[in-house]
Amino acid sequence: MHDKRYAFSTGALYPLESNDALTLVGQAGFGHAELMPQAFGDISDDAIQRYAKCDVHISSIHYPLALFSMLYSGHQSMAQEGRAYSAKLVKFAHRMGTEVIVIHPTLAYEGNLKEIIEPQVLGNIRYLYDLCEENSITLAMENYPVGVGQYPETLEAYITSLNMPGIQPMVDTTEVVEGGGEPADFIQKLSVAPCHLHLSDFKEGKKHLPPGLGAIAWEHVFAALKAKNYKGYYTVEPSYRYYLKDIAKKLERDFAFISSMV
Repeated sequence: MHDKRYAFSTGALYPLESNDALTLVGQAGFGHAELMPQAFGDISDDAIQRYAKCDVHISSIHYPLALFSMLYSGHQSMAQEGRAYSAKLVKFAHRMGTEVIVIHPTLAYEGNLKEIIEPQVLGNIRYLYDLCEENSITLAMENYPVGVGQYPETLEAYITSLNMPGIQPMVDTTEVVEGGGEPADFIQKLSVAPCHLHLSDFKEGKKHLPPGLGAIAWEHVFAALKAKNYKGYYTVEPSYRYYLKDIAKKLERDFAFISSMV
């Protein structure tokens, strides 16, 4: 089951407990999952014991959206607490054999914000980055529909500006479309293959639809990935609002979609 690099994000199964989400993901055929921790206890020793029963490899972790303010904080005390959390997160990832941790670009700071706030925030990212490097985990920088992450050239320029050479660009298909682009074109224009993927659809202003239920030309996306010799995981990451009922059937549908495309 684990030979195919198909994965599903537990963020799409919020508000289920993470171990229940992982169980459903495995039962649908996915051998891998991206964990989106929803609580501090989701990276505890007890959680590791629960996850071991799910028979799903946690291939990637998205830094928790609920805790973003800890990573992107200019407040010294919160930043210290955020760094303590980052240390626990990377330790957990190492124990689980996780290969990728996903973060987002920062704001484009200007004026006093750039002078006072940005150094602290970049220091927080540097702390996480150094821990990932020590544990052979890739820190993936996701594109974003506005700001520095909107276009492939600006995303790569931003990553270069951080002076953290191990950070690699990744592609979220919905975010590309929301930013006015085409996912296949975005992938082709990157100077390197993306290190990671978030796959979801977009149609008529609705984002993070289940892949195959929107307007993205998926055959072009997968052709671009093949041309780039993509080696990462194919991680389905739709919105939880489409998975509040009939979860098992929807996961089976998504597994059938990704299996048909790769």
